[in-house]
Amino acid sequence: MRYLFKFIFIGIIASFLLSSCQSLDKAETIPVVELSGFERVLVPGGDFVITTYQKVHDKKAPYVFYIEGDGLAFINKYTVSPNPTPRKQMLMNLAAMDKRPNVVYVGRPCQYTPMELNPKCSKTYWTDKRLSDDSVAAINDVINKVNANHQKFSLIGYSGGGGIAVLVAARNPRVKDVITIAGNLDHLAFTEYHNVIPMSGSLNPIDYAASIKDIPQWHISGANDKIVPPFIAEKYTRVSASPCVAQETFSGVGHKEGWDQVWESIYTKPIRCYH
Repeated sequence: MRYLFKFIFIGIIASFLLSSCQSLDKAETIPVVELSGFERVLVPGGDFVITTYQKVHDKKAPYVFYIEGDGLAFINKYTVSPNPTPRKQMLMNLAAMDKRPNVVYVGRPCQYTPMELNPKCSKTYWTDKRLSDDSVAAINDVINKVNANHQKFSLIGYSGGGGIAVLVAARNPRVKDVITIAGNLDHLAFTEYHNVIPMSGSLNPIDYAASIKDIPQWHISGANDKIVPPFIAEKYTRVSASPCVAQETFSGVGHKEGWDQVWESIYTKPIRCYH
C-alpha cells in the first residue's frame, strides 16, 4: 500500500532529537519488539507516524484492531516519563493469541516510533492530551488506511486505548463491535479517583456513550485492578443504558495481570445486542 512506510529495525533505536519541551533523554531507548507472524509497519496517521504490527492473511476478511494503552506515561505518580513506549507488551501478547486472519496491533502516538519521525510529540500527548482529538484522529486515520477495503471491523482497546476505541467508534461508521480491557472510559472519574491533574486536553469517552449505544460493546474489568477500577466501566455502561452495551468484571485479574489466562474465551465470544 502506497501510504505505508515500512521500516526494519535491527537494533535498539537511540539518539533522539533534543529540544526544551519535546525530546527524550539521550539515555532513553525504544525497546525493539519481535512479534512472531506479524510485520512491523509504520503508518502515517494525522500529524503522527504510528507503529503497527500487522498479521494480514486475507485482505477480504474483517480486521480486528488492538489499540495500546497509555504505556509508560509516568515513572511514578508525580514524574512524567520521557518515553511513553510500553515496557511490558501485555496487549501485544493478547493480539498474538488472536487466531483471526487479520489482526493489527496499533501503538499510540509517540510510542515505539522514533521521535525524529514525530516532531509534534511532547509529554503532553501522554499526560493531559492522551485522548486528544488529534490523537484519536491519528488512530482513526491509521485504521482507515490499513482497512483499505473499507470493511466493517472490530476494535479492542486496553486501558487508555479503551477510551480511544470508544472515541474512534464515535467517528467511524465501519466499527462493527468494541471490546475494552480495563478501559479508561471516563477520564474525569479516573483523575478524581487518583487525585491527579485532570486531562484537560482530552475528549472524554463517556460523553460519547449515547452516540454509539447501538454498537455492540463489551467493557471488561479486572476485580483486582487498582489503576482503572471496574466502577469506571460500570458507570459508562449505566450512562449508555443500552442492550448493546455490557460490562463484566473478572475475578483474579488485575490491570495487566491475568488477562492472558482468560483471553481466548473473551475474544472468541460473539458480541451482540440483547434486545
